[in-house]
Amino acid sequence: MPSIQSQKSGFTVLELLVAVSVTALLAGMLLNITSQVVSTQTQASGDLETNQVAQFILDRIQEDLHCAIYRNDGNVWMAATILQKTSNSESWNEVSKGSPKPQGNEGGPSESLRITPNDWAEGANDLFAKSNNQIPLHDSRFGVAGTFFRFFTQAPELDPKAENSGGARAVSYQIIRYGITKASTSRSRYQLFRSDVSVQETFKAGYDLHPSSEPYSQGSNGSREPANIKNPVFIEGGELSTDFSLASNIIDFGIRAYLIDKNSYGTGHLKQIFPDVNASTGGGNPPYEYFATSNTNYRASEKPSRLYAFPEVIDVMVRILTTEGASAISAYEEGLIPTPSGKNPDEYWWEIAEKNSEVYTRRVRVIPSGI
Repeated sequence: MPSIQSQKSGFTVLELLVAVSVTALLAGMLLNITSQVVSTQTQASGDLETNQVAQFILDRIQEDLHCAIYRNDGNVWMAATILQKTSNSESWNEVSKGSPKPQGNEGGPSESLRITPNDWAEGANDLFAKSNNQIPLHDSRFGVAGTFFRFFTQAPELDPKAENSGGARAVSYQIIRYGITKASTSRSRYQLFRSDVSVQETFKAGYDLHPSSEPYSQGSNGSREPANIKNPVFIEGGELSTDFSLASNIIDFGIRAYLIDKNSYGTGHLKQIFPDVNASTGGGNPPYEYFATSNTNYRASEKPSRLYAFPEVIDVMVRILTTEGASAISAYEEGLIPTPSGKNPDEYWWEIAEKNSEVYTRRVRVIPSGI
């Protein structure tokens, strides 16, 4: 009988190396694809979240401005101040350990202030920005606490318990770093507050938003009282309340105000009145403040009267952190993330913020009515 030889089959070392290499290559490709999908999903989710918040905020401001009120009686019916310090509301929770959002002197520079090209020497300032002496709105920064914006409006009441009488109410917008809840352990977040004084309390306080007006700056701070304009964190039932908070993770808020310079052809162009960046009128340098008033005592004698006119158009800008961005900023401010070697803490704060935030703008036509 012919002998039967048993043959054992197997893989050579070369075949094993090829198989392992191909498997590793496929695993690497799969990991890269998965990472890109997760990154895209996170970004899309963050964009959707910030977009919803932005639309809510901008819709609220737009409705208030559409119902704004002005009267040529010498009072201040609208005011705006770019805040370079955190002391305006007296409710700002300061950072105790890490690196806070940069703030500067009221008349000095800060990483949180970018209005003119001089404020951003390393920026991409094109000829258009230089000729207008102004940085594009989406690249601008409006101080450590944003713009403190206040005016009178007849917008519909938001409080379901309040009677919607259609009377004038004082409202204000500003950013405050404060806890989201009443709990003492609540983590501080940058929040945009909208104060809303009741019709009755506004009538009692009068229609003058100049800083020297005591009812709106030094009065009692109960719910919907005049002092809410400056400090929206009011006292209710013996506890501090954040009911005026519109949204959290808002790290910048600013406006630009314009008049419409019409010509004989029925058209025209916008002439900016705030912030004043015109060097010929002494503008382009902090502090930036605006009052809509006919009272000469509230005006600087060297500035033209148009800079105190009630605006006809307003651009609104908000910068909103994503959820991941809010966590990163919080960790950096708590000292959990160190400042990289060779980087300035103020610059790095904004580097984190800009990588993890979105800017939204809206132009609003203002048609004020009298009372």
